[in-house]
Amino acid sequence: MQLLSKGERKGFMVDAKSLQSDGFGEFDLPGRSTDLNGKTACVATPDRSGGGLDVRSPAVVPARVRLALEELKCFEVVESQFGHWGLTFTNTVAIQPSNPAFATAAGRTVLMGAPKSGLIEVAFAHPVRYVSGFVTSSRRTVLSAWDFEGNQIAQDEMHAPNLANSNSPIAPNAKMCVTAPNIYRITFYAFDGQLVVDDFSFGF
Repeated sequence: MQLLSKGERKGFMVDAKSLQSDGFGEFDLPGRSTDLNGKTACVATPDRSGGGLDVRSPAVVPARVRLALEELKCFEVVESQFGHWGLTFTNTVAIQPSNPAFATAAGRTVLMGAPKSGLIEVAFAHPVRYVSGFVTSSRRTVLSAWDFEGNQIAQDEMHAPNLANSNSPIAPNAKMCVTAPNIYRITFYAFDGQLVVDDFSFGF
């Protein structure tokens, strides 16, 4: 596929082997929202080969790409495993929570902000227009998006913590999302609390 970046045309090659059609629409998952434009989502598996961008791209750009977090090892530091989709993570570890307060929804493996508590940052090599995740946090959490120049262009906020069995007005695994043209970086920030993100997705 070809994506526009800063007025120049750049080739964005994606490993076709890393793609799976998950059979769902944009958010056509049990208990979740409806689809976006009626297109099929793709599941992107991690790539540790270092091949990155030197492979052929799929013919059709999906409405949504969902990261296959279950393919990550527990306690694996997450950085460039999804670099074939142009994603780079900072301060992120894959975990399988043993604390029932951080009950998971879509699977056993989630992303956690570490070593700095309560912060997950993702940079995109190519602009995206949509990012979402299902968040469980011990403090209120803000999801922010920035453009290429570092201007904040979108924000979503979870106004209270939502740990399981905590009498919080917000259920665990609360959906947070930002939508804007030309998103190049996002952060989940929980003000030094404990933060996990499940079902991380983005769309072009």
